[in-house]
Parts: sequence; structure tokens; C-alpha cells
Amino acid sequence: MEWSVAIFSSRETVQTLISTIDALLKAANDVATVVDVMINGNRELADEAGRHIETLQPVGRPRTIIRVWYIQVADKAHAWNQYVHDILPSSDVVFFVDGYVQVMPDALKLISDGFNDAPKALAASGVPTIGRSAGMQTELMLREGGIHGNLYAVRRDFVGQLRSTDFRLPLGIYRTDGVLGAVICFALDPAKNDWDSARIFVHPRATWKIRPSSFLSLADVRSHFKKVMRQAQGVLENLAVRQHMAIEKKTPQSLPRTTTELIEIWIASNPAMAFKAMLRNPLCLIAARRIRRVRDWSEASVPAHLVAQVTLE
Repeated sequence: MEWSVAIFSSRETVQTLISTIDALLKAANDVATVVDVMINGNRELADEAGRHIETLQPVGRPRTIIRVWYIQVADKAHAWNQYVHDILPSSDVVFFVDGYVQVMPDALKLISDGFNDAPKALAASGVPTIGRSAGMQTELMLREGGIHGNLYAVRRDFVGQLRSTDFRLPLGIYRTDGVLGAVICFALDPAKNDWDSARIFVHPRATWKIRPSSFLSLADVRSHFKKVMRQAQGVLENLAVRQHMAIEKKTPQSLPRTTTELIEIWIASNPAMAFKAMLRNPLCLIAARRIRRVRDWSEASVPAHLVAQVTLE
């Protein structure tokens, strides 16, 4: 297959997830593609999505395989690890998309073609266009590089390196895109390679749309509050990952297994820096306390369950 696409979903409504799947099918219209819908911690959503794809009809296009997977552990990083190491089929380009994102019809092709103009790039990213900070974030990405977790892609060869080195995201980590961005910019070895933002190609026109949130919606307010708390955790994660790779020059595959271990090791080793971070953002103190809650990761050894699969041609 030419393309592989992973959609990561957990808390979306089935209507939102179906819109994401439909948008991807339109964006991959002329390319043989495997779409894997990775649903973590929400069996009801997985079953509903499975029933939806089973109603899809052949549309006279290049071969497309759609699979819906259920993962018991409610954690995106764990779902990413399972996809990359256990599920991902062979393809030229691998795209990663969030379950609430509807990619624009040309987004995947723009990124895929962009790799031809950036032979040095190991990965590529789209840019946001919706949201209060979208413009500022896009300018920053175009100037300094980076990936956006809503839509990014990785070359086949680099996926092979991720697998061969057994790199895995720390379980429970929020800033998956920040960790991956660092891994890519260091080309998996900070001791041998300098940071090079050109290893990530940022396409200025590859984008997506999402449903805008509203502070008139109680659900959206709750979601925003949770996001703010996770962002505070993300601040600590970024500092800990920077210490691990940029300062200590350790390999990405030697990152601690969980984000709890990652942050606690960093705080213990850098108490003054941790104090400054929490002084600047008191929510970081709350986040540091929250991650100490014991979480059972024993089900992380359970393989993903294939709920449904269809082939469209």
C-alpha cells in the first residue's frame, strides 16, 4: 500500500469519529491506503465505529482497507505504541490523525508530495487554521519546525528505525507530539546527532477542521478544564524530555516506561528547576501531585482487538 493512516480516538462521539473517517477517505481518494482506527478505553465507540464501516460500499477507487481496533487501556501513547509495533502495515508514508479532526481533501497529498521537496525530512506536519492561537502556532511551526499531533506523517524508513530501536512513548504522556518531535529532530540519537528542525517538514497548506468549542456548552467547559490540567503536565514532560535527550544526550528508547517515572526522576534530579516551573505555573504543582496517583498498567500487555474490517475497491 502507498499510505497508512492511524486515527486515534477515545472520547469522541461516534458522529465525530465517522466524520473523521469519511474525510480521510476523501483525502485518500486516488491512493491505495490502509486506515486503522485505534480506539482506546471505549468499547462502545469501537463497536459503533465497527458497525459503521461494515455498511460502507465499494466506490471504484484504489484498494482501501479500513480496520477498527479496540485497546483496553485508555491511553493514547499506549495506542500509538501498539499501532507502530504491532499493527502498522508496510507503506510508503504513515499518517497520524486525531479522532476529532477532519482533514481537508488535499491535506494528505500535500504532505506526501512535500516529502519529495524535502528529501532530508524524516517526518512532516500539517498546520492548524482553526482556534484562537492557530495563526501564532502556525507561524512558530513554519519558523522553528515541530509536529502537530492533529495531523503529521512519518517516512517508511524512519518507522523502521523506530521499530528496530524499540522506541516507545512513555505510558500516560500527554505531549506525544513534543516527544516525537524531539526524537525526530535528533534522528533517534542525541549523542551522535545535533538537533535539526529540518528533519520535520512543515507544510503551510496541509490542514484540517474541527468543531469549535463553546463556553456555552458544559461539556466543552469541562473538556477545556481537563485540557488546561493536561497542558500543565505537558510543561513538566517537555522539561523532563529536554533534560533526558538535549542535555544528558540519552537515547529516546531509554526514556522511562511511564510519564510518572519520567517526571518524578526529573524533579528529584532537578529540584531547583522544578520549583521555578511550579512557581511560574502553579498548575504544574497540581499536575506533579496528580501523576503520583498509582495507575495499573498491567493491561498494557493485552493485544489490540480487531473489531471490524472492510476492503473497498
